[in-house]
Amino acid sequence: MFEIEKGMKKINGEMVETYKRIVSTPSVRLAVEAGTTGYKGSASRSAGGRTYIRIVCHKGDFCFDPFFDEEGNVVGFEIGVCGDAGLDSVMKSFEFIQKAVNDQCFDSDD
Repeated sequence: MFEIEKGMKKINGEMVETYKRIVSTPSVRLAVEAGTTGYKGSASRSAGGRTYIRIVCHKGDFCFDPFFDEEGNVVGFEIGVCGDAGLDSVMKSFEFIQKAVNDQCFDSDD
C-alpha cells in the first residue's frame, strides 16, 4: 500500500483540498497530486469549481513540455516517457488523479 498525503492549494482565490502520493518503481519516481472543489453548478470561472493536477518527476526518463497559443499563452502540455516502467507509472498516476477527483465529486455510495 502507498501513503497518501492531504494538502491544500489556492486556485483563483478558492482553496482546493488535494491528495498526493508517490508512484515509484526501481527506475521511476513520480509525485502525483490532485484535488477539486467539486461541481459548483456553474461553468463560469468566477462561480464554477476548481481543480488542481500536478505530476513531478524525481527519477525516470520523462519529458514535460507546455503548448503555447499564437499569443504565447500556455494552453496545454505534453508528456513523453520511455520504458515499460515509465508507461506503468503514467497509468498509475492518471488512475490516482481520476480517483482523487472522482472521490471529491461523487459520493462513494453512487
